[in-house]
Amino acid sequence: MMRNWIALPLAAALTLAACGDNEADEADAEAGEGMSGTDMATAMADAPMPRPGQYRSTQELLELDIPGAPEQVLNMMRGAFEEGAQAENTYCITEEEAANSRQEMLEGMAESDCTVERFDVSGGTIDGMMSCPTGDGVTGDLAMTGTMSEEGADMVMTFDAEVPQMGKANIRMRVVSERIGECS
Repeated sequence: MMRNWIALPLAAALTLAACGDNEADEADAEAGEGMSGTDMATAMADAPMPRPGQYRSTQELLELDIPGAPEQVLNMMRGAFEEGAQAENTYCITEEEAANSRQEMLEGMAESDCTVERFDVSGGTIDGMMSCPTGDGVTGDLAMTGTMSEEGADMVMTFDAEVPQMGKANIRMRVVSERIGECS
């Protein structure tokens, strides 16, 4: 699975949604609900492309709030996240993957069940908002803000969802990807 400096944060959002129906996505865009694929491609036109090379990615859980969840469950979730975040996560981006990363990201967003509300990439920054169904009639909002360059990205993602009989859940994390050299 190809992971790169910008696709990694978005992958977290896209895993929340199953593959969608492109015709439905196009109909939503025409009805004024969310951005179209063309709008997203235009927003990405001047975005930096990653340089081929070896990258390291780190994740940090900034906030985990699920009202009504027992503290024991929250501690287990925090522990599982911290254990996964401590594992060394390095990957290689080949020249071909670097050249195709923008298209792959846009295709992934278009194929999801998410509705892209806002997606602005300019001056090395990204600011986006997506609404994604998570199952059982629950929809969550994913906000992404951060910076990116040819050498990496630093993103903060916030996922909010109204959980039936519990209240509004909030998960906020930071994902940093940095180029550390040539592929080995």
